[in-house]
Amino acid sequence: MAVKSPARRRSILHIDLDPFFVSVERSLDPALRHRAVVVGGDGATGIVAAASAEARALGVTPGQSLGVARRLAPQAIYRPGDLETYARVSDEITGILLAASRRVERPSADEAYVDLTPESPSERNAVPAAEAIKDEIQRRLGLEASLGLASSRLAARVASGWAKPRGLLVVLPGYETSFLAGRPVDCLPDLPPHLEAALGRAGIETLGQLLDAEEDALRAAVGDVADALRAAARGDLEEPVAVAAPPASILEETPIRSSRNDRAALEAILDGLAERACRRLRPFGLEAGTITVEVRRPDGVLRRSETIQPGIADEATAREVARGLAAPLLSPAAGIRSLLVRFARLATPRPQASLFPEIPRLAR
Repeated sequence: MAVKSPARRRSILHIDLDPFFVSVERSLDPALRHRAVVVGGDGATGIVAAASAEARALGVTPGQSLGVARRLAPQAIYRPGDLETYARVSDEITGILLAASRRVERPSADEAYVDLTPESPSERNAVPAAEAIKDEIQRRLGLEASLGLASSRLAARVASGWAKPRGLLVVLPGYETSFLAGRPVDCLPDLPPHLEAALGRAGIETLGQLLDAEEDALRAAVGDVADALRAAARGDLEEPVAVAAPPASILEETPIRSSRNDRAALEAILDGLAERACRRLRPFGLEAGTITVEVRRPDGVLRRSETIQPGIADEATAREVARGLAAPLLSPAAGIRSLLVRFARLATPRPQASLFPEIPRLAR
C-alpha cells in the first residue's frame, strides 16, 4: 500500500534530453537512429562528449578518450560535433520552455527544470502544459525528450528517468515519499562520496531507509548533517526554480527545405515564427517595439524592420506586420535557405493615459 507524504503545491517538470548532442545529430541525419553514435571527434585523439545508448552498451562513456572508445566500439559512427548547431538548438528549447513559464533553469544542455505551478486555483492541472512542451520539442526540433512531473525537483528528475524513452511520468501529489523510497541514496543531488560511503556502512542504501533510520543511528553514521540529508530526501531543501531574466530580444528562425519553396508555404512558416515569438513574450508581460524579418539566400541576407508604437504582443498583429515586411523579400520563393523573425526593443506596456483625468475635488 502506498504511503502518503504531505501534499505539496508546486508542479515541477524535469526534461531529460540525454544524450543531447547525439539527439541533435540524429535529428539532422535520421539514418543514425538506433545506431551506436559517438560525438567528440572523427580522429583517434580527443574526448567523448556524448554517446548513444547503443554505444554505451558497448562500454563507451562520456569523458573517455576516443582511442579507448574506438577499441571498444569500432563499428560506431563517430561525429566531430557542431557546437554552433548545438547552441542554436539549445536556445530554441529554452524558447519553448519560456513560452510556458518564466521559471526555467537549464543546468546543462541535457536537462531542464520548469515550474508549471498554476497561477490561479482554477488552473489545477499542469499535465497538459507538460505534454505540450514535449510535443513542441518533438515537432519543431525532432528531439525525443523524457519528462517527469512532480512537486519537487528530486521526484521530477527521478520520474523523467523512469519515463525513458520518450515518456511522461507524473508523480501524484502526496505520493512523493513512497515513489522515492526505493531509489538509491546516490540519486540525491551533490551527495559527497564520503557521506554515501558512510550511509552504506550503516546499511542505508535507499532513500526510504534513510527516512526510516533511527535518529541516533543516522547521526552516528553521518554526524550533524543527518537532518539535512532527511530533508534533501524529502525535497524540502530544494531551492525554487529561479525566474529567468527577461530577454533583451527574441529570435525565431527556421531552415527552409527545398520542397517548401512556394510563397504560400513560406508565409505559413513566417506566421508560425511570429506566433512563437509572441508566446515567448507572454510569460514576461512584454511587448515588442521593433520587428525584423530576415530572408537568407545563397547570395546573402535580405532584411527589413519596422518600429511599432505602442509595441505589440498579440499574435494576429505580429503575423500581419511580419508578412508585410517579408512581402518584397519572398520573390522569387525558390532558393530561400532560411527565414528569421526578431523582436527587439522589448518593454513592459505603459498604462494608457486617461482622456479625462480626474479633476481634484475641492477642499471643504
